[in-house]
Amino acid sequence: MTIGRQFKLLRRERGLTLKMAAHGILSVSSLSKFENGTSQLAADRFFLLLDQLNLDWDVFAKPRSRDKQPFLQRYLAAARHADVQELASILRQLPLANVNQRLLLHLTLHNDAPERFSILPHEQSQAQSLLMTTADWSLLLRLIAVQLAKIIGLDELSQLIAAFSNQIQRPNTPQDHFNLANRTFLAAVLRYVAAGKLTEARNALNLIGQATVGDLGIEFQIACVKRLLMIYSSDKVVALQGRQEFLQLKKNAGAIGGTSMDGDVASCN
Repeated sequence: MTIGRQFKLLRRERGLTLKMAAHGILSVSSLSKFENGTSQLAADRFFLLLDQLNLDWDVFAKPRSRDKQPFLQRYLAAARHADVQELASILRQLPLANVNQRLLLHLTLHNDAPERFSILPHEQSQAQSLLMTTADWSLLLRLIAVQLAKIIGLDELSQLIAAFSNQIQRPNTPQDHFNLANRTFLAAVLRYVAAGKLTEARNALNLIGQATVGDLGIEFQIACVKRLLMIYSSDKVVALQGRQEFLQLKKNAGAIGGTSMDGDVASCN
């Protein structure tokens, strides 16, 4: 199957007409010829089409070897271990036309190593605009949301988490979408607590409605944050209960081999 034919199928899956997909990038006739295999597109036009439809180039290209893994596979492995060197290596290898992928890497590198990597104001605005104007977030956009929640202004943060909450209300939402949403909500809660905005922190915590499957570290942090907010309660009974349960959580974490949980415990102190 040709790349044009693959693109046509993916466009139709999204319910987009030729005119909608081609908007602002190329003519309808040029896109039609590309899809039907009678004409080729310049690489920069094609990558702009991918960004417009929130598609990853990896959908079209199979890895040539084990060393050449798809972008998201490489990114997730590096991000999981905060491997700044690997993240920077991935960024260097990306074409400039891969705008959204590069944006994700810029955000991640800044969050993991702010002393080495900065994020420009227009990149932050670009990420925010991308999320707020896209109806159906791809995995790439969800990952951008997770990173953006760590640095966006507190006034804009409420809009971001509300948008992510709307995303997970859709039928047949994948579990990984809930997992990434929970990470985003947790980041928001911690930022609100640090800023003394306890009402906003509780509202963000209430958005977590489903467990984070396969990530006990995140679930542990969520449990800690729930007790932390209880400690801040004006009700002395609730505050005492929160403190007792928080200490019990730390004790339990140590009892089950707390070395893997040390970072999670520290993040809740």
